[in-house]
Amino acid sequence: MVIGRAPKKLAARYVNAGLGVLLGALVGSRLIYALANWGYYRYHPGEIIQVWLGGLSAPGAVLGALFGLLVLRVLRVISLGALADGLLPLLGTLSLAAWLGCWSDGSAYGAPSTAWYALPGIDEWGVMSWRVPVQLLGALLTLVLFIGLEQSRGFLRRPGLSASLGLLGWALVLFGLSFFRADAAQVWMGLRLEAWGAVGAAAFALVGLASAVIGYTRKAEE
Repeated sequence: MVIGRAPKKLAARYVNAGLGVLLGALVGSRLIYALANWGYYRYHPGEIIQVWLGGLSAPGAVLGALFGLLVLRVLRVISLGALADGLLPLLGTLSLAAWLGCWSDGSAYGAPSTAWYALPGIDEWGVMSWRVPVQLLGALLTLVLFIGLEQSRGFLRRPGLSASLGLLGWALVLFGLSFFRADAAQVWMGLRLEAWGAVGAAAFALVGLASAVIGYTRKAEE
């Protein structure tokens, strides 16, 4: 999908940029997870780079991806707004895969529930019980969000607008579902750390929205 969104003459650049952003997402995701669990990793620093052992942070991945985009902007590889729009499918695909992976792995699980919408799910110890289907909700909401954005491409022509809306929607999904999760997590000021990460991502998205609107307005005036 990334190649399909890229201008034909810039397809190779988009692919290379996408790989760079994915690398940034992986590094950011692992580093934020390690920092959040520093009590363990301070004694096992060698495991920080062993990503195959598990332990990634969704907000950290977005932060790493945003950093990668900013680096590409400084290097003037491609217009930042156009590049962000072109790489937007990566966010949707990886988020969907992450939610489904959490569902099968027994992480990011919901609180026990006897409501009609509860589904059987396991926790990190393999205990099965009826729970709020947080992972499934995350996957479905993510799918609806990005399908909607894809269907609205014709109306979201301002560079960076589609990416900003996608990031904002992703952050709202992560923030909202954090209140239904029951897996162990550090809490600060009453919110889980991933909720604070979602707040930060939403702030970036709002800045992107403002930049896209202001930049387009200035261009129109010129």
